[in-house]
Amino acid sequence: MRHFSEQEAALASSGDLPLILKLQSQAHCLVCPACRAMVASYRSDRSRVDLAVDSFELPRAIKWDQLEAEMLGNIRLGLDVDAIHQGSGRKEEERYIPWRAAVAIVAMTVIVITGWFLAGPGSRPTPSAVAQVRSGGFLLRGDENGVGVESRGRGMILRNVASRSNRIEVGLEGSVRSSVVDQDSGQVTVSQIYVE
Repeated sequence: MRHFSEQEAALASSGDLPLILKLQSQAHCLVCPACRAMVASYRSDRSRVDLAVDSFELPRAIKWDQLEAEMLGNIRLGLDVDAIHQGSGRKEEERYIPWRAAVAIVAMTVIVITGWFLAGPGSRPTPSAVAQVRSGGFLLRGDENGVGVESRGRGMILRNVASRSNRIEVGLEGSVRSSVVDQDSGQVTVSQIYVE
């Protein structure tokens, strides 16, 4: 069985040990006279200190009210100075972004830039030529405004007046087809140009 250290004996004498250790120390003191004597010595020292503190009387010549006011003033001054130092330290700390936040900002920036390059305005075809096919000397085009044919600088376009084309199809045999759904009636208008 292990004997008490000085700290454990002092804590056992004042009853400040945790519950399990307190029970173990009480059981140990029942069988070990050396540890029991050490705990008793600490208890007697504690009781003598308590008696000395109780019998102590403050000197009457000191103005205790004035001393109390000065002490409170010093405490307030110390707290104010501490608050000033902490306030200035916080401003310096707030200037810097924590590294995890900086990594998150960089990651989000990379995602946004990548998305912009992949789906941004530069990746979409120009509305003037969404789909086109050449057949003989003719160029057939389809875009959101309709379908058309062009040959030697001259051409024709079938425009969708009510709304923009929802679907454009190009046939390899030389045709362009546009489908438009009317928002009011729900009917589909199909415009198709082909070359024979």
